[in-house]
Amino acid sequence: MTLAYSRICSPGGRQYNQDSTSGRAEGGKACFVVCDGLGAYIGSSIASSICAQSLCDMFIERGEPTEKSIAELTHDVHMLILDEKSANGRIEGACTTFAGLFTDGTRTIIAHIGDSRVYRFRGDKVRFCTADHSVAQMDVERGALTRRDLRYHRDQNKLTRVLGGKRYSPPDVREVDEPLIPGDSFLLCTDGFWEYVGEEEMEKALLAGGSCESILGEMERLLLSVAPANHDNYTAVLVRILGEDGK
Repeated sequence: MTLAYSRICSPGGRQYNQDSTSGRAEGGKACFVVCDGLGAYIGSSIASSICAQSLCDMFIERGEPTEKSIAELTHDVHMLILDEKSANGRIEGACTTFAGLFTDGTRTIIAHIGDSRVYRFRGDKVRFCTADHSVAQMDVERGALTRRDLRYHRDQNKLTRVLGGKRYSPPDVREVDEPLIPGDSFLLCTDGFWEYVGEEEMEKALLAGGSCESILGEMERLLLSVAPANHDNYTAVLVRILGEDGK
């Protein structure tokens, strides 16, 4: 398996950055994670950092690209966050979202909690996107709101599932249903990114081609052209599967 990737993690228009990201590709396996600590709770940047780093490390060191393994690793990370909260009473409310990609080149798993997303592209077109754990997503599912309008909904940031809360919330875990081929791409991002970069704009940036850095840079340029001055932290990871010739 040959892949290329690029990452951005920015405070945006805020003083502090509660987003985190991590990525590792070793021993025939690769893992990429983005996390968004909930800004209303002190210490959520710690929760997001623990999640991003630990989930990647655990997968590379002992995980497998199966739904069962990723669910178990996510529970282990939840317990690590609880341990940190127990040791530091000031951050007892800390929690985070996450979105992750886990692969060995043959089997590929997508997992998430909250409203951080994984987009899957083939032929530079969106083939799949995770469904947010939010009040707004519930309105989409009952037909009261379109997916396109979700990003403008007043309850878009009211989450129904987080990691590190008082009760464990399991992730949605899904195995990609077909082998990866050169040209396939994955975009992992927090809500501060997808709120301002729509699916059509993602596709246009991918179609224009170039390196992962340049493609992700174009998406970031689009984000900054429309986001208000005080916009949220934003984080994204673009992963592209390459052929044997590195293209």
